[in-house]
Amino acid sequence: MKRFASVAALLALLAVLLYTRYEWPATFAADERFRYDGPALAARMEFERTKDPATGRVPRERLLAALEQTRQSKFSVLNSPQKTNALVWSERGPNSDVTGPSNGNTRANSGIASGRIRAIIVDSSDATHKTVWIGGVSGGLWKTTDITVSPATWTLVNDFLSNLAIADICQDPRVGFQNIMYFCTGESYYNADAVQGNGVFKSIDNGVTWTLLASTSTYVSGTRILCDYLGNVYLATRGTGLLRSTDGGTSWTDITPSGLPSDICDLEITTTGAAGRLHVVSGIFTTQAYRFTDIPVTVTSATWTAPTTAFPSYLNRAEICVSGSTLYALPVDGSDQVPTIYKSTDGGANWAATGAQPTAGWTNGQGWYNLGCDIDPTSGGATCIVGAIDNWKTTDGGGSWTKISEWVGTVGQYVHADVHKILFWDGGNKMLFGCDGGVHYSSDKGTTIRDRNVGLRIKQFYSCAIHPIVTNYFLAGAQDNGVHQFSNPGLGNTIEVKGGDGGFAAIDQNEPQYQFGTYTNNVYQRSTDGGASWNTVSFSSTGRFINPYDYDNTANIMYCGDDASKFRRWTDPQTGSTSDVVSITNMTGEVTAVSVSPFTSHRVFFGTNSGKIVQVDGANTIVSGSAGTDLSSGLPGGTVSCINFGTSGSNLIICESNYGINNVWVSTDGGATWVAIDGNLPDMPVRWCMFYPGDNTKAYIATETGVWETALISGGSTVWTADPTFPAVRTDMIKYRSGDQEFAAATHGRGLWTSNISTLPVQLASFSARYINSAGVRIDWRTISEINNYGFEVQKSPNDHLNYQSIDGSFTAGQGTTNEPHDYSWIEQNAQPGRWFYRLKQIDLDGTVHYFDGVLVDVLTSIGDHQTPAQFSLYQNYPNPFNPATTFRFDLPAAGKARLTIIDISGKVVAEIANGQMDAGKHSLTWNASGFASGVYIYRLHAGEFVATKKLVLVR
Repeated sequence: MKRFASVAALLALLAVLLYTRYEWPATFAADERFRYDGPALAARMEFERTKDPATGRVPRERLLAALEQTRQSKFSVLNSPQKTNALVWSERGPNSDVTGPSNGNTRANSGIASGRIRAIIVDSSDATHKTVWIGGVSGGLWKTTDITVSPATWTLVNDFLSNLAIADICQDPRVGFQNIMYFCTGESYYNADAVQGNGVFKSIDNGVTWTLLASTSTYVSGTRILCDYLGNVYLATRGTGLLRSTDGGTSWTDITPSGLPSDICDLEITTTGAAGRLHVVSGIFTTQAYRFTDIPVTVTSATWTAPTTAFPSYLNRAEICVSGSTLYALPVDGSDQVPTIYKSTDGGANWAATGAQPTAGWTNGQGWYNLGCDIDPTSGGATCIVGAIDNWKTTDGGGSWTKISEWVGTVGQYVHADVHKILFWDGGNKMLFGCDGGVHYSSDKGTTIRDRNVGLRIKQFYSCAIHPIVTNYFLAGAQDNGVHQFSNPGLGNTIEVKGGDGGFAAIDQNEPQYQFGTYTNNVYQRSTDGGASWNTVSFSSTGRFINPYDYDNTANIMYCGDDASKFRRWTDPQTGSTSDVVSITNMTGEVTAVSVSPFTSHRVFFGTNSGKIVQVDGANTIVSGSAGTDLSSGLPGGTVSCINFGTSGSNLIICESNYGINNVWVSTDGGATWVAIDGNLPDMPVRWCMFYPGDNTKAYIATETGVWETALISGGSTVWTADPTFPAVRTDMIKYRSGDQEFAAATHGRGLWTSNISTLPVQLASFSARYINSAGVRIDWRTISEINNYGFEVQKSPNDHLNYQSIDGSFTAGQGTTNEPHDYSWIEQNAQPGRWFYRLKQIDLDGTVHYFDGVLVDVLTSIGDHQTPAQFSLYQNYPNPFNPATTFRFDLPAAGKARLTIIDISGKVVAEIANGQMDAGKHSLTWNASGFASGVYIYRLHAGEFVATKKLVLVR
């Protein structure tokens, strides 16, 4: 135990050191151009609120298990004969945004921002060089087939990946193997284990499906991943060194250069068809060192080559870029700046400072976190672009540097701040920039730059607020991207009313012309005219990076977090700036949750990062040095993330956000005693909680994998289910409006989502979808009544009921308003084989949309392929290895009985995929192995006298 205590103490010390090192300034520029962002502060906050108290670390490996349990829960809900009353969620985006008139963070060329991106790759299998893949930190994997058009059309590849920090992507460059892709996970530049990944994922079908490589489960902090022209893969990590795989990721060999740290900050390869020269830079917050090799396929830790003349080594990190024999290096010093850029023209053997440098301080003290560079491959090494806060370009080999983009302003080229990735491609003609605001594109080597962020819905919201009257009006605070104002129905656009980091938001529920947003700490943004204009009220740099507060709608007082054991009381938030700080003697720790009682005047509940819940009565007048009522007895001592109320002051629900503890607790006696209700929940952070409106026996929670709910609170036996229409993404807050029973949920990576529990305008009696062989898939539904119903669209999704798209030609007109039952039917012809979810999208006459629960259909035979196979055949399953689903294909030359079974290594039949009459033709069946253990299985096809078996591997 002493060992764990010392580790925890060390991690805490590192967090404090980084916090003080990067603490945000207490004063702000007069033009209110709030910086993007405080990455060290966000990291420190996230580390504290999610670490396992028993170990002092964030066990991100548990997230994968939680995601799998979430998937299984959704699948069970969708296939249950008795459907639950799960909320049906709709995505609100934003799909794009603009800056408001009060926002000092203006953007040139009407720029649009999305969210944080570290990984970009241009698909080499596309001869047009237009297909691009991007990986968000918490927004998933996205793809466009034409990055050159504006707006680009982005498609979410797989929602399961939304909760993974995608660090880098690579593709096998060999002709005939470009269907093989990899990505590594983990934000490796955060402090003290704050954000980890889950290993390396692989696709063998050009990104359609992805499988975690079991051999990489311990490689949780990836920095780079590369494929060479010989089929080998190289993985750079923080903490586990440099790895090489020669068998497609099945096994890995440690090739970290001897004597170098195991923290690899960059990896590049010079190759156009051979093994190439591999370049590596080691050292993240440790001494850097650079090495290279011309034998990457066989190099060992002992056979790397050191440069004759090296660039300086600092205690931080370095970024390099390479083209042919020319390299540029950006070493970050102890002040987190890049004081000097270095260059090599002999393949890395000798380095010298470039003749000139960008303006001093061009990395803004964030070089440890965001840095990128690349070389125009057609320039002979003369043209290089480097990026940090803004981007700088040289065309004379470093003899001079010119700023080519601005993160804020009305002139020049807009690229959002905090650049992580720069990429030349298509012979150096085109460029991409990845940053904390999304992706930006240039068709002329960086002379003109335009964003490609429309439709890239990856905003990282911390909070949301609902207008009490206006149906589609919401506020939401975003990491790196300010406070956003929603006012459109459906999936729409927003106004970023104020810039910088966006924290908590609030709208006065009695006088909604008064609205509030937050920057960091105790810096507030206020509107007194319903959100039309905003001004800043800055108290101090006290409080947390994202500081919690709650607004008393009756007394018009704001209660906010402050320093440890204190809260701030803002007594005139509607019009003034009068506040005082109140210390409470028994409120240990920093305030992490604030909740004003709706039942007792001037009673406020505070939760802290030491697990305390303190009730303060007379909060409007209480003086410093007073004590509150400690309600913490029996609670686990984690970080309290939410306190909420039921139908009376006696009914409370709270949650704590750490791994390794019971997260959700209820009280029926006003907090005197507590009962844990985690039940079957995975071990994961819970960030928000609330009772079902008007019912203390039901609840909703916002978790690391989306929204979960329970229909019956029953202590340790409580059964929770994941809402199947909600993405598997970290969710920070849920708010509710009683007037129309509307919910809003703020996700940290997939924007804002809403749902409603009121009576739908269409009462659906039944909905079914079934495969009818060569005719396609038939969808039937029956309505009991309809109100202002314009019509329906049929939607389908291949990705576990989460990535629905309307099917062209599926619109079916409704009946307007009627109390008579009506039957509807539509057939999707030429349905592709595989496993699909179908659902209904209902559209009101005013354009409002509603969604109904989906159903699962297995499309067995390729529609339109009428050629009868000449013989029986059983093909290898795909993908293999797999997790959790795989597809089997087989040919039947004649109609007859066929049976497809799964057999374990003991010879026992553990699953039956098909058993019955089947038509002649080519067949495709999908098996979901959720609930089955990892291992080797056999699948066997028995059709007439034909029997064939093959091996498949399930990898968890």
